[in-house]
Amino acid sequence: MLASDDVYSPVRERLATEVQASPKFTVDPREGTVAGPGGTVRLEPKVMEVLNVLSRHPGRVVSRDELLDTVWPDVVVTEHTLSRCIYQLRHEVGKIGKGPGQANYKLIETLPKRGYRLLANVETMSAQHSVTSSGLSSSLPPIPYVVGQWVRGDRFYGRAAQIAEILEGNRNCIWLLGTRRIGKTSLLKQVEYIVEVSRDSRFFPIFWDLQGAETPEELHLNFADALLDADERLERIGIGLEDVEAEDLFVSLERLRRLLRAKKLKLMLLCDEVEELIKLHRKDPSLLRKLRHAMQSREDIRTVLASTIRLWALAEQKVDTSPFLHGFTPPLYIERFSDDEARSLIEQSHLGVQERPQFADGVVEAIRDRCDNHPYLVQLVCKRYLETGNLEEAIEQVATDRMVSYFFSVDFEMLSESEGDIIRIVARQTAATNDSIREQTSLGADSLEGTLRRLENLGFIRSNMERQFALANYFFQRWLKEMHDHTIPTVTSAVPIPIIGEEELEAVNSDKPPATGLLAELKRRSVFRIGIVYVVTAWVLLQIGDVVFDFLEVPVWAGKLLIVFLAFGLPIALILAWAFELTPEGVIREEDVDRSKSVARHSGRKLNIIIIAILAIAVVLFAIDKFL
Repeated sequence: MLASDDVYSPVRERLATEVQASPKFTVDPREGTVAGPGGTVRLEPKVMEVLNVLSRHPGRVVSRDELLDTVWPDVVVTEHTLSRCIYQLRHEVGKIGKGPGQANYKLIETLPKRGYRLLANVETMSAQHSVTSSGLSSSLPPIPYVVGQWVRGDRFYGRAAQIAEILEGNRNCIWLLGTRRIGKTSLLKQVEYIVEVSRDSRFFPIFWDLQGAETPEELHLNFADALLDADERLERIGIGLEDVEAEDLFVSLERLRRLLRAKKLKLMLLCDEVEELIKLHRKDPSLLRKLRHAMQSREDIRTVLASTIRLWALAEQKVDTSPFLHGFTPPLYIERFSDDEARSLIEQSHLGVQERPQFADGVVEAIRDRCDNHPYLVQLVCKRYLETGNLEEAIEQVATDRMVSYFFSVDFEMLSESEGDIIRIVARQTAATNDSIREQTSLGADSLEGTLRRLENLGFIRSNMERQFALANYFFQRWLKEMHDHTIPTVTSAVPIPIIGEEELEAVNSDKPPATGLLAELKRRSVFRIGIVYVVTAWVLLQIGDVVFDFLEVPVWAGKLLIVFLAFGLPIALILAWAFELTPEGVIREEDVDRSKSVARHSGRKLNIIIIAILAIAVVLFAIDKFL
């Protein structure tokens, strides 16, 4: 199913009815004022300078560095200063941008990893000329493919299964795993887009780009930027940015979660470039424990992480807590497109028939075959084909593109030694099989099968119906042939499996989803075990009571009363088992337990021992009653 064909048609129709032309503003730099449909406001000098820089570049993204160098040329300031100026612009100018009956609009767009873009019509009095982000061109470019940048809306294709899992699945902790340039950021932005325009979504998305966050302060700054970008949406539901912001990142997160819960909304954190947490963990190991608690400790928050396989490093950190990825595994892989999705991407099916790029007979299928439906490679080849008019020349240009080689190199270096060896073995064989690969490695059958499945999910290899393996696409084959010798190793070490929980490890090496729902939660909280312990204990007490009551000549009604008390106690015990957890610090309400510190698994094992001991006592009592 394609996003552009039928899944998001209602979304586009609603946007068409809601989006109107942005209001016009008149700027007087000498007075420091901005006039709009709703009145006039005076801006601080630096805020006015930021607006002037943005208005001088209509339709263009202005980077943070350019703004900092232009507005503060001789002063060292932090990016937080710029973020505050953007916030003030949105807040102050936004107040005068709406006249009576006018619809909401967006003044400034934040483009993660790139900068800011002014979306309003701005006229400067001194120059008396109008500049607007929409004034460059209203028509689509001759070549419609977007290469190397994220897309959303009409330009987004595929990923229906992953989107459904994120928006409709039972998991509140999701890890999107894929190679570079596979479309992780676009998927997050598309999820944000769908929720933003949905009338009945229960989520409130925050796109949180972690790129460059090498210190806790920078991580907090990135979150502040995410809040600034969501400022207008927050205001629409009655939440002010000042109600959320705090000097501590986790206080800010908790405030946002509580405020959204009061609005009957669930916070959805869409976290990109999560590999940055590896550096943060080295500098401050306690940070990941706090972050994991903030992301996983409540039911009213859904966290989606997007990263490459480099993030597996966090599966091995344990310090005084469970690994950070505990709860996020197994990952949700972002794989190559299906055949139909790739065809629609090549043909640009979201465009009108007359606007779509034209291809000679057989070109579409040839591009699909060479690229193995990889969305980045597909668009790059299509772009070069439209530029050159010759498919073979376009393919050769992409094959020798240094940036493409760089991406392959980075992805390959992230693999384990065993995974790299297996790829080289597959490259040397026309139709590699499990048996032919196992003959040249020391891996067991299960380890090899799990490794092959991961490599296939990541797009390095592919298999046919007979489970014969080959390298994924022509360009990766070319790169591997040119950059690596194909010497077949005689001994291959076992694939290093991240140190994660037993259930997660089993899930990672299988295609089954993790256990979710009420039954899984009852099991996690040991409700079933508590019930068994209670029933067996009650039976033992009744047997003991039967003997003791006879010996003491206790009235018959006392035994009946004991049965009633024990029967009423069962539901109470089950409720307490659901609501509380036994920890080294004592009995604590389950909702107050940091799941990263949860000892539910160990408590369950202790309960198993208790059950066995009580059952042994019951057997002894039963034997005494029957045979003595």
